[in-house]
Amino acid sequence: MIDFLQTKTMSATFSSRGLQYLSLRNDKGDRLIDLELHDKKRGEDPRKQNSLEADPLEEQLLRETVNFLETGKHAMPLDLTAFTDFQQRVFEAVSGIEPGQITTYKGIAEILGKPGAAQAVGSAVAKNPVSYFLPTHRVLPQRGIGICRSGAGFLREKLLVHEGHDLSKLRGNYLCTRKKCSLE
Repeated sequence: MIDFLQTKTMSATFSSRGLQYLSLRNDKGDRLIDLELHDKKRGEDPRKQNSLEADPLEEQLLRETVNFLETGKHAMPLDLTAFTDFQQRVFEAVSGIEPGQITTYKGIAEILGKPGAAQAVGSAVAKNPVSYFLPTHRVLPQRGIGICRSGAGFLREKLLVHEGHDLSKLRGNYLCTRKKCSLE
């Protein structure tokens, strides 16, 4: 998991309804999860582990992360109630995209019965608060994914390749304009 995600920590926030926020950086979440520490605990003799140390929400998050990386699906409860009705409908439509499948912002807009709302769908997708648990990597701009080597763009590419896609066929003819893009 650490190798694939290329991080040793996650930042997460949970509510009583489920995961509200997940980042693969050390920011904004209520909890900082040390993936190396969890890996070390899993390797220990279970008789020596202190069951009080295990946080059930963190354990579920890590278990469902592994499940997602193995199958493209998860059973992690998500709390997206802080978003507008339209954004929640976009997130629900995105959640229905099967592993290995892709669509466009326009495709999601059409599913929602709002064929002119591709830009609004793109804006909602960009607000994805729970990383890969909402598989927004499967929703692409009509012009292609561009070329990016930073942040969410990099993880998107890794997930798409992991699900069997050829990036050269998904790329458009433009470069990433993010200031932090490390493409040289």
